[in-house]
Amino acid sequence: MPDLWSAFAEIAHADPAAPALVAGESVASFGELKQLAERCAAALVARGIAKGDVVALQLPKRRITYALLLACLRLGAPYVFLDPKNPAERTRRMVAKLRPRLLLSMSDAENAFGSTLRLSDDHEDSWLGDIAATDAPTPRITGMDPAYVMFTSGSTGEPKGAVIPHQGVLSLVAWSRSIVGNAPRQRFTSINPLHFDNSVFDVYCGLFNGAALVPVETSEVKNPASWVKIIRNGKASVMFAVPTLFLILDQLGLLTPRTLPDLRTLQFGGEGYPIGKLRDFHARFAGQARLVNVYGPTETSCICSSIEITADILAAPDSEFPPLGGMHPDFTHAILDDEQKPVPSGEAGELWIGGPCVGLGYYANPEETAARFRQDPRQDDYRALFYRTGDRVREDENGLLWFHGRVDNQVKIRGHRIELEEIDLAVQSLAGMRRAVAVVSRGVDGEEIAVAYVADRAIPSQEVLNCCRDKLPTYMQPARVVQFEDLPRNANGKVDRLATKSLLAQPR
Repeated sequence: MPDLWSAFAEIAHADPAAPALVAGESVASFGELKQLAERCAAALVARGIAKGDVVALQLPKRRITYALLLACLRLGAPYVFLDPKNPAERTRRMVAKLRPRLLLSMSDAENAFGSTLRLSDDHEDSWLGDIAATDAPTPRITGMDPAYVMFTSGSTGEPKGAVIPHQGVLSLVAWSRSIVGNAPRQRFTSINPLHFDNSVFDVYCGLFNGAALVPVETSEVKNPASWVKIIRNGKASVMFAVPTLFLILDQLGLLTPRTLPDLRTLQFGGEGYPIGKLRDFHARFAGQARLVNVYGPTETSCICSSIEITADILAAPDSEFPPLGGMHPDFTHAILDDEQKPVPSGEAGELWIGGPCVGLGYYANPEETAARFRQDPRQDDYRALFYRTGDRVREDENGLLWFHGRVDNQVKIRGHRIELEEIDLAVQSLAGMRRAVAVVSRGVDGEEIAVAYVADRAIPSQEVLNCCRDKLPTYMQPARVVQFEDLPRNANGKVDRLATKSLLAQPR
């Protein structure tokens, strides 16, 4: 199995004049990007970077940023993207966990564990000087070597850095060819933040299939109409985003074939897409673009299952979200109960995922690694590591996985075990409901359930309560429901349940 740099070099050699990055009037070819990456690699070596050293990148989406990513792959130095908008304390904790040999940034971030190189937005590659592209050595890199570290939220409040191997990403690239078709003629949006897992699809499934990227820096420009303009002007044909982003565009009237005329594949994942809204989305782009739902924890190299949305899927009874799809060929899985035994066919349990594309653990975090990356409990005759997702799923007779909530969002109130997602889904079944989030709050008589929701119409609280009474047992009824204009989201665009709880606690 080749390493990622070798795969990119082969693509660039095959058609060096093909566009690789399309940023307005500025276009970088594959040949130019490869040469810049090789110069960056030589410059990193001159600063002491060798195979295995961590390089932290706290940079916006510029040509030099993508070149540095590639340079790290060439040297076998795992890179990690840090959110430039992170609070300073959160960045400090991440840097302390990583102990990077080098931090490249356009801000005032500090690196007490190695050197820091500050880049200028006006002269992003001036630090390279007269370094030639041929000055860097070529270490031997295997499929099991780490390619990057991607931070995710931790249940303990400390971010966890998932370490992903080259072979996991190469498998993702190979799978994506079935989704994007004739990739060299495609253009991918690079709209997901580079520190967010979904960006792995953008960068690798785009560039490493010979397609161009159209960078969209949502953190710099907050106006969604500007994002759409960049996508349209860049003639992007493939777009991957969380459902929340698509729903925002939809609400503003920007998610249409007229505003996005070149899109041919619209892919979403990271959270559930409400089935009613998805029906509208599908009908609107029928005949122009495919809609694809994907699933995969960060720890499984971004995506491990997928399904194209069809009319049959949208017509499935008793479904609030589409299925997660079937597991991809390079993965194996098990659905286990609380005692880590296989559940009966068709019943829900925790999803465990194994195979060569599962991550290598959490960086410098042996406790969390041991807790999540576990030996297959069904046998102990040989080493077979699985990742415990914490997601409750069931598998139907067609091999499709369906999401049934999170193991770690389970709560207990008055002796009853409750999955908060079940309440979310009940409320979201109401016509016009866009998103609902249930939390546990402190009431007069102890802990109680409260629900925050946003909708496309004014929905009286009594209508929500009546819906819950129709769908949920007595012990799951919310004591309070409140409508908001919007719900708080985290840096990756997903609804933040903890922040919603704080919002509900505020006087109104």
